[in-house]
Amino acid sequence: QLQLNLVPREIVQKRLEQGAVKDHQREGVMQELFTQAGCTVSLQKVRGKWNNIICTLPGQTDSVIAIGAHSDFADLGQGIIDDWSGSSLLPSIFQALKSQTRRHTFVFISFAQEETGLYGSRHYVKQLAKEDRARYRAFINLECLGLGPVKVWQRRSDPTLTQRLADLSSALKPPLAAMNVDDVGDNDAHPFLNAKIPVLSMHSITPESFPLLHSKKDQVEAIRPEDYYNTYRLASFYLAYLDSKLD
Repeated sequence: QLQLNLVPREIVQKRLEQGAVKDHQREGVMQELFTQAGCTVSLQKVRGKWNNIICTLPGQTDSVIAIGAHSDFADLGQGIIDDWSGSSLLPSIFQALKSQTRRHTFVFISFAQEETGLYGSRHYVKQLAKEDRARYRAFINLECLGLGPVKVWQRRSDPTLTQRLADLSSALKPPLAAMNVDDVGDNDAHPFLNAKIPVLSMHSITPESFPLLHSKKDQVEAIRPEDYYNTYRLASFYLAYLDSKLD
């Protein structure tokens, strides 16, 4: 019963491949992808020349569900897994959701400077006034996707949000798995968690695929297209599902 307008598989793949650029070019590519999707972006200065890129899909209320990923990457490789795989899905998820009127306002954020200390997400949360923070019903973090089926960083995720995803994934297949990645490092969900905003972290890392991160093998070819598109479908349906279930 959830109404979505999913973009074709080839567009999702093309947007993934467009991330094979220099780190300083990512911001421009991200803005272009949001524009193609029909969203007018706003830039939030983080520090120096770096910006968070924000796309807002207004809903019937001012209650917010936020979705984020980071666009910067480490020195080795192309940073496609970590985390262009998350960022490049944001415009496609926006397109899937915008076809129907939603109760919640959705905010899509491509964070700057995650790799150097979560500066983008920390700044985003810090600038929220107390009354604005109270409007945030959930933050969904997308990181390191497409290496396999979707997994949840269970210790970092709200139980209710996790159960909602499990319910949905059992219908869409494949079933959801939990994989805590405490040893991998921090992610952009942490500032939201500190602000008492419920979070859920989606990823696809396993002990076998972990060595790909921050390595020369972090390339487009590491992403499994079938798993990546299934992740896009699941994330899009999940957000529509949350829209119908959260207050």
